[in-house]
Amino acid sequence: MARIRFDGGTAGVLIAVAGLLATAGAAIALALPDTGYSRALSLAPTHEARADALVRTPGLGESGRLEARSETLAGLHQAPANATAWLRLSYLDARSPAGLGREGNLAFARSYAVAPFGPDDTMWRLDFAFDHWAALDRSNRLLVLDELRRIPARQARALQAGVTDPTGQLALALSLDAADPTAIPGRRAPRL
Repeated sequence: MARIRFDGGTAGVLIAVAGLLATAGAAIALALPDTGYSRALSLAPTHEARADALVRTPGLGESGRLEARSETLAGLHQAPANATAWLRLSYLDARSPAGLGREGNLAFARSYAVAPFGPDDTMWRLDFAFDHWAALDRSNRLLVLDELRRIPARQARALQAGVTDPTGQLALALSLDAADPTAIPGRRAPRL
């Protein structure tokens, strides 16, 4: 049997090629979340990608909601400082037959704990909050109103078009009115 000898240069090339192949495998797993490659890797981004794909599925049923919840929790177990994942968990709770409850409120609050004014999540979080205003607990409502005061008035007014919950519409209108009396269309500032 012949012995194979590697000099320093050959060993370096082999290590580089092995590293490149491992990186390519991880990239494929992350890019294709529903393949066997991604199932083999239990990484937070793969769980996030699978959960996101499930949530975006048209006609998401109860089994899909539960699977997305499971994937989101698996991702949060590895990366608990992910505000988007906490918001997804709150969204999935709101999609449950019982609607937004204690678990969804806790997840919503946790999104503020990890990213109080995260630019990536702010507008979605505010829109979701005002659309579920009646189901939010008092502490979450206060967090939402505080965040609303920190965004530009133009963005705050843009929220009005998407809110469908009547209690959320009222809360948003009153908040905008308190911040700027001219924010409500057709409303004039009082004369002093």
